Amino acid sequence: MNAFSSEAGERFRKRLILTAKGRHGARDMNRQEAKDALAFLFSAEAHPAQIGAFLTAMRFKGATGEEMMGFLDAMEAAATLISPKVDGLVNCNGPYDGRKKALNLSVAAAIVTAAAGAPVLLHSNTGLPPKDGVSNARVLEALGIAAAREPEMVEQDIERKAFGHLHASRYLHGVERLKPIRQTLFYRSFLHACEVMLNPGGAKRSLIGAAHDTFLERFAYAAGQRGQERVMVVQGLDGGDELPLAPTPVADYQAGTVTLYTLAPTDFGLKEAAHQRCASPMETALRTEATLNGTDDAHADAVLFNSAVRIYLGGKTPSIEEGLRVARDVLGSGKAMAKLRELRG
Repeated sequence: MNAFSSEAGERFRKRLILTAKGRHGARDMNRQEAKDALAFLFSAEAHPAQIGAFLTAMRFKGATGEEMMGFLDAMEAAATLISPKVDGLVNCNGPYDGRKKALNLSVAAAIVTAAAGAPVLLHSNTGLPPKDGVSNARVLEALGIAAAREPEMVEQDIERKAFGHLHASRYLHGVERLKPIRQTLFYRSFLHACEVMLNPGGAKRSLIGAAHDTFLERFAYAAGQRGQERVMVVQGLDGGDELPLAPTPVADYQAGTVTLYTLAPTDFGLKEAAHQRCASPMETALRTEATLNGTDDAHADAVLFNSAVRIYLGGKTPSIEEGLRVARDVLGSGKAMAKLRELRG
């Protein structure tokens, strides 16, 4: 069969020509056109050369907010989504290719948040370029927590334990089909950007990370316009959802409007501090457990700050200040370590 013999293939052929005209000649897509283009790439009809060509063309053109929403529509349409029956679920996400520069304390903050009674959903991957770094999945596995559970089990985890993690290999079927090709391209594509905006649990509130301040507003708008009440996009460590102990730009989506501001630890009585360097998954797990167990306070402030933001975003407290108080209580009372033991069970 000719690669362009179907009606969908012919539409994609025309779309690829329009997209590959270069930065100044390429034509933007509307939301439906973007959804259709990515849906075709997920299909068995798409040739690897077409997939590589489209990812490359989009890298040069750049994705608009409308295109991102269409891509997200296609990604979630080809995924196994969950709908945990909990109130105040917080969707937290950083780059699926993990970290290479800064220590990953997002998992630690999520565990403290769950121990405070605010349900959390994480999602990530392993073995994804260009960083192929320390992802949430790798940290969870090093902690002795299964990271690649089936979606229905993750849904139950959230309902029973207020914590769940979706691994791309178990739920993100369309995008995972493209993984071998992405592993040969070695560069970031629009898929990397859209992965951080996914909302596979149907949460009304999200905390997501962006690598550059130029992406903040676009990410907040694209994620928020797809049905969420609030989306906080932070210029986090390594493009993740973890705020550094330093002034951090934020784009905050609420009721169709994006507000830009800065969050600083000094606003809440915490000191600024330099980023901790990235460590292996096992070393990260050891530091995480020591922090949750109260035997090492080197990373306590970073975990408290990030937990406070998540607890507040989940609606458990009326302010980040109050979220910080709750996080301190959870960490100091042993509830955080108890939650880690529960998640291992």
